[in-house]
Amino acid sequence: MNRTFNHRVMALEWCAILLFIFGTLYGFWNRENVALVILGAMFLVLTTMALDRALHTSYIVSDEKLHIRRGRLAKEKCINIAEIISIRELPLAFRIGSYILLELKNGKVESVQPDNKEVFIATIQKQL
Repeated sequence: MNRTFNHRVMALEWCAILLFIFGTLYGFWNRENVALVILGAMFLVLTTMALDRALHTSYIVSDEKLHIRRGRLAKEKCINIAEIISIRELPLAFRIGSYILLELKNGKVESVQPDNKEVFIATIQKQL
């Protein structure tokens, strides 16, 4: 059975996207300065990547695997659920939100921000 969880977009991500949009507009507004136009183009790429990541990230829990898709532009990451040692919910900076930290057997960690945290944790722990 496949279970899909969407990414929870935090206010901090929206603020970063707005800053990128303002950087793009500022760079393209001053067309006389080539450096600012290049900076505007770089901010346009950052805006596109940030929007893609915020809107198209999903976490799919299937049979024995967790598929992490961080947008259409990024590569999909696949983790065996049997490799997960612990799953914890930790606060973000200034306690404005929280994320889930997955610790793996090989010493690596992975952070996710699903929309429904409690059900996500219960689904992962059910398959452990």
